[in-house]
Amino acid sequence: MNGKLVVAAMATVALGGCGAQATPTSLPSSTTPATSSAASSAAPSLAAPTASSPAAARSSTSTAIPVSPLTSGPPKGPTDQIKATDWVVGTVTGDSSGPCYGLETDDGKVYALHATGGAKLAKGARIRIKTAPAKVKMYCGPGTFLEMVESVPLR
Repeated sequence: MNGKLVVAAMATVALGGCGAQATPTSLPSSTTPATSSAASSAAPSLAAPTASSPAAARSSTSTAIPVSPLTSGPPKGPTDQIKATDWVVGTVTGDSSGPCYGLETDDGKVYALHATGGAKLAKGARIRIKTAPAKVKMYCGPGTFLEMVESVPLR
């Protein structure tokens, strides 16, 4: 008889973990619940699920709406995802037909450009250029030294 109680208790524990609530009618009719303190502590509770039980956790999380965490303040730096580009827009700083050119952007950044194409650029012309790392080592004037791959006049 004691072996049947152990089997019934194990079946109740297994079914209770799967979300099914055990009822007193699920016990075999020939056995009665033990009244000793050792047997009652081994058998699971037949009461409604508590807040810490897995069944209660499943039922409360299935209807919960996700909420983003609160922040402690505004961001410290830029949050825009601006991709770096190799195109630069600016004003030509001196007449040249190559291989060196000078360009200054609207925000004051100065470029020393090298190109083998021999394009003629006039001082004061607004252009858009595609840049790449310099292929040769030479001095083309003050500023960041880059290779000018392509130029497009803007005016």
